[in-house]
Amino acid sequence: MKVVSTEELINYKILPFNVFSEFGEKLFAAGEVLTPGKLLQLRQLNVLFRDENASEASNPPPAVMVSESMPSISQQSPPSKITEVPVEKPTRVVIETFDMNPVKTIKHKLSVDDIDILSYKGPINKKAKIDPQTQIKIKAFYNKILEMMVDAPPVEMVGMFSNVRDKIVQDIIYDSDDALLCSQIKLLGEYSKCHSLNTAILSGAVAKKMGLSENTVFEVVLAGLLHDIGKTRIPNELLMRTNLTYQQQKVIQDHTKIGYKIIKLEMNLPENIAKVALDHHEHNDGSGYPNGKSGERISVESRIVSVASYFDDLTFNKTLHKVQNTKEALRVMLGIGTHRFSAETLYTFIHMFSYNDTVNFQEMVL
Repeated sequence: MKVVSTEELINYKILPFNVFSEFGEKLFAAGEVLTPGKLLQLRQLNVLFRDENASEASNPPPAVMVSESMPSISQQSPPSKITEVPVEKPTRVVIETFDMNPVKTIKHKLSVDDIDILSYKGPINKKAKIDPQTQIKIKAFYNKILEMMVDAPPVEMVGMFSNVRDKIVQDIIYDSDDALLCSQIKLLGEYSKCHSLNTAILSGAVAKKMGLSENTVFEVVLAGLLHDIGKTRIPNELLMRTNLTYQQQKVIQDHTKIGYKIIKLEMNLPENIAKVALDHHEHNDGSGYPNGKSGERISVESRIVSVASYFDDLTFNKTLHKVQNTKEALRVMLGIGTHRFSAETLYTFIHMFSYNDTVNFQEMVL
């Protein structure tokens, strides 16, 4: 792979090589027409790469700029030999490196069912279709995983995250078919302890409703559990702040890139799961971050998790829109519409539950 700058790419009408992101994701393929819109997307990236030995015969590189003191070609005598002017190679941008060969042994083999529910202190959803013991176990176990991640390599947590995934799919997604209200499968408590769990539960329900395969449902649920894992590398005091400077906002936005690297390189999980961490803040109209992707360039898994995550943010009042029940949250999402969400995932989510779910969130707490 070879570093390439957007300034170089401007000189090509048709790409003679593949272009990749810093994560190895192919952004554009050789033969694509490089439109201004595509260039605008590329300008947002820190570093780009191209094929090392790609042929450029069909689309020669840009001409070398010469100083005004040099005579023009028309003023020069025909040279007996063309002298090539060396072109300075672009400086390689140094990015954070990760262990490409993490240890694959899973030392921690605790499971959800190992949790002692009598030691749990915290609210549960008394209106939920989810068994109270299941609510307690998955919340307490998920929090245990986050605590253990402070000292243990992420790869050692894979088995435990997978155990939570299996519990959600088996005991909630496929055992709660009679749940007509979104409030009936929502977990309550601290946002930091419930958000990823709620996102995983809702994402799995959407994937099932869309008729995706059972294997995809399992993958979507795991992706939902891990979508915000990059925030574990960001100072908690920064995450808790409400009035952020522009620079602080950019630091928090980097959780998407950090999460991708953790899942892909440190946990050795598949690309489609890692891409959800990277892309769950991308918007259907291209206005999201980190790469300004739009439409079909955002994977179906990422589109599903994006809808579920935003809904949970709304119901925890983590956005500018303050809502008191599911109906108000769904109304906000319909107002945002396809600018942010893909039509299929948004309307599947809306129609999956009753639009008249007006149970006040405070009334659900036990």
